[in-house]
Amino acid sequence: MSQASRAFQETHSGPSLRSVSKVISNTDTSPYASAHPGEMPPMMFQLRLSDGRWMSYSYSDVREIECRDAGQIKLVVFAASQILITIEGRNLRELATLFGMASVRWLQEADPRSVRRPETESDITRIVIETSKTE
Repeated sequence: MSQASRAFQETHSGPSLRSVSKVISNTDTSPYASAHPGEMPPMMFQLRLSDGRWMSYSYSDVREIECRDAGQIKLVVFAASQILITIEGRNLRELATLFGMASVRWLQEADPRSVRRPETESDITRIVIETSKTE
């Protein structure tokens, strides 16, 4: 019995919640965060709206990703109802690619009262969430 408990202790280094504080941290000025290379892809992505609300959606519910130029991404999500998430901004091609690889952890809508990001960087100016009942 002692060998089994020792094997268990050797394979588990402790709680894995220590790394969560890095994910939730919003000290980075980037409008989104993705999984790091070699990490497991996240099961959900989080929308952080400028009014303070946070909403999370499962990647398994995402049915369609549409990117029009580099300024708009549309996600169709099927859950209890059909949800259309429209992400507007600039330089969003990399974000659309990350959604296709299911590796976006969170994205942040810019606060209209804050200083604008430089034109050469990605920026999310608006996130619109529309819901309709599925039949």
